[in-house]
Amino acid sequence: MLWQITLAVLVCIILWKFLKTEDNDLDRVPGPPKWPIIGSGLIFVGLPPSQMLDRLLEFPKKYGNRVVVTVLYRYILHVYDIEDIEIVLSHSRNIKKNKPYDFIKPWLGTGLLISTGSKWHRRRKILTPTFHFDILKSFMKVFEEKTKNLVVDLKRRVSEGSGVVDVMPFMSDFTLYTICETAMGITLDSDKSEATVKYKQAIMDIGQLVMKRLTTIWLHNDFIFSLHPMGKKFAKCLESVHSFADSVIMERKKSYEKDGEVSSSSSKRRLALLDLLLEAERKGEIDLEGIREEVNTFMFEASTGLKERILEECTSILGDSDRSPNTSELGEMKYLEAVIKEILRIYPSVPFIGREITEDFMLGDIKIMKGCEVVVHIYDMQRREDLYPEPEVFRPERFLDGESRHPYAYVPFSAGLRNCIGQRFAKLEMKMAICEIIRNFRLEPLKKGARPALKADLVLRPNESIFVKFVQR
Repeated sequence: MLWQITLAVLVCIILWKFLKTEDNDLDRVPGPPKWPIIGSGLIFVGLPPSQMLDRLLEFPKKYGNRVVVTVLYRYILHVYDIEDIEIVLSHSRNIKKNKPYDFIKPWLGTGLLISTGSKWHRRRKILTPTFHFDILKSFMKVFEEKTKNLVVDLKRRVSEGSGVVDVMPFMSDFTLYTICETAMGITLDSDKSEATVKYKQAIMDIGQLVMKRLTTIWLHNDFIFSLHPMGKKFAKCLESVHSFADSVIMERKKSYEKDGEVSSSSSKRRLALLDLLLEAERKGEIDLEGIREEVNTFMFEASTGLKERILEECTSILGDSDRSPNTSELGEMKYLEAVIKEILRIYPSVPFIGREITEDFMLGDIKIMKGCEVVVHIYDMQRREDLYPEPEVFRPERFLDGESRHPYAYVPFSAGLRNCIGQRFAKLEMKMAICEIIRNFRLEPLKKGARPALKADLVLRPNESIFVKFVQR
């Protein structure tokens, strides 16, 4: 271990000596205290994910809406102001993801999430038709099936005991099963094979390992990380994930070649996103490695009065029928949509987004130089008092009153060129799940008014179990 730390220190000194940028405007921006060579990154070293998020939330209170952190030769500007956020997210050329995304490159490759330049534009062009309205309609059957399975499972839990459920494992599995069937055409919830179990666990482990690596500066070097126990565990997780994805792709490819050209109206099998990628491969637009990158990317990217009002809206549209809503009916559920928007305002799935600057540009009166990084803080911005009065109060009516707000005041799916390609997919899935749960259960939190402690992961997660009591209607 000692030799690894010594080697890491030597690498740090060399990098600082040769790569440090001189006369940088960001030296004038406030931030945590800096140490020679290593910069101010020590404030994150060894922090667990929950404390790392808390530390980031302290920044604007201590230093203002622009905060600089330095790690060796790297300048990382954290922005919290809405005008700065608009400039960064709307920039047409500075769209490259920042350094921490390199840690998940061995998993996701250079798929849509991480790629940049011409490759990103090509992949976006290939994948955009995947989320056409007609394709999304074909996924409704999957949403319906998985939601019904979720409701049945919850009813079983209620009948067997007190009805108190830790909702995180339930909803994580629901999301995973839904994206697996829509993305890859496989029914993961009925597959109990060892490969499937390993795959599910590996996805969870990868996120935790990446966050631990992020706060362990000497493990940022790929070679040193590969020799560390964390790096070896990461490699095993990658082996499970890639092996599973490759086997599914090859199986689907055989089926695709047998059935012929992709058609959303085909009765032979349900269309999956993977089929559309295989069609692109047939046309020479993508290779099998690229398909795996995108499949893995899709897998990654997965009060009483309020509840009664949702139920009333669902009942007014569906009547006494026990059938699930269709796409058109989900579109009519405006209050439910406002509830989802308010949830994502307070708890955006991705609390911050990073960019590595590939060409100099001005951010107000500050020149941001090539090679610097900018981190956009969505979580903080969407809780600002001047944008959302009483920001900590859960009030869906904010999105029904028609009041005008800054176009970048609500960006849970990012914005600009790199906005989330699957946001309509996600909204339909959420609407279906919430609608069916509310129609079948009354929900009672065990701790009224309590807010969950949060932690920084690849996505925003609660740091503790969330127990809810389900009472069957």
